Amino acid sequence: MKDTDSIFPESVRLSVGQSIRLNAWAGVAVMFAGLARLILSNPSLPDWGRAALALLPLIPGLLYLRDLWRWMRGLDELQRRMQFEAVCFGTLGMLGVALIADLWRGAGFQPGVNFGWEGYFAGTFFLYIWGLARANRGLR
Repeated sequence: MKDTDSIFPESVRLSVGQSIRLNAWAGVAVMFAGLARLILSNPSLPDWGRAALALLPLIPGLLYLRDLWRWMRGLDELQRRMQFEAVCFGTLGMLGVALIADLWRGAGFQPGVNFGWEGYFAGTFFLYIWGLARANRGLR
């Protein structure tokens, strides 16, 4: 596929290195969450330690949001609007999935399904990518 065939405009395309730098804090947050989940399975931890471990992924998560916000602020007005629409599509889409899953669970259809925050994050990310591709398709 040639660069001219990409569905993403030049202003939002990132090199692999730029993409890794932009999304590094998200990876760190996921790693911290996995480690915290493993450590929290130990019931002998004091309550304050369990609370601190549970909140630990928030620190890199907030740093990720900061970096993402800075990147979006550097875009031109049209690209910023398209990014905003894609974020809304992903967030509201995943909110709908969570609502449906909770209602089904309440009705007894899905008693054991729990996405966890990692599942919600991944679902929101994939819906965001879909929303961004749809928004960029309108430019052609």
